Amino acid sequence: HGYYGSYAIVGAHLPIACGLAWAARIRRSGQVTVCFFGDGTTNIGAFHEAVNLAAVWRLPVAFVCENNWYMEYTPIGDVIPVALPAADRAAAYGLDRIVVDGNDVSAVRQVVGDAVRAARDGDGPSLIEAQTYRLKGHSAADAAAYRPAEDVARWRERDPLLLARAALVADGTAAEK
Repeated sequence: HGYYGSYAIVGAHLPIACGLAWAARIRRSGQVTVCFFGDGTTNIGAFHEAVNLAAVWRLPVAFVCENNWYMEYTPIGDVIPVALPAADRAAAYGLDRIVVDGNDVSAVRQVVGDAVRAARDGDGPSLIEAQTYRLKGHSAADAAAYRPAEDVARWRERDPLLLARAALVADGTAAEK
């Protein structure tokens, strides 16, 4: 299905995404690479190198930053000089600032679909920042005690699956009992 997996080294897959996009271009397959990563990845060299190369070569790739506001255990805002780790850096690579509510399934589908169509049409890469929240700790061993309980509760109400279900029911889909 074209899924190339995940890698233990943070951000190691971003340059690989560029290689996959380059291969698609050479083969003229019409394929577009979609590469997901967390907000903490925006602070490593591979992020900057991959986004820069993709922009210079106008590769068919959509980079999607899942900004959950925490780099493992550290709030992303404590370690970056801008408010949004991906979107606020996009202009440095000549890319548009794209921000989407990562908990709104329809909005994400629309934004990523637009990015894929643009890449397929030869318009080059996109850098999308999907704002969301991690409801659990970073790993099974992480109790996430460093996060305010009221933040977790507020974001739990915005669970993307619950929101998508509510939208479907509001549009006339029968609610399961």
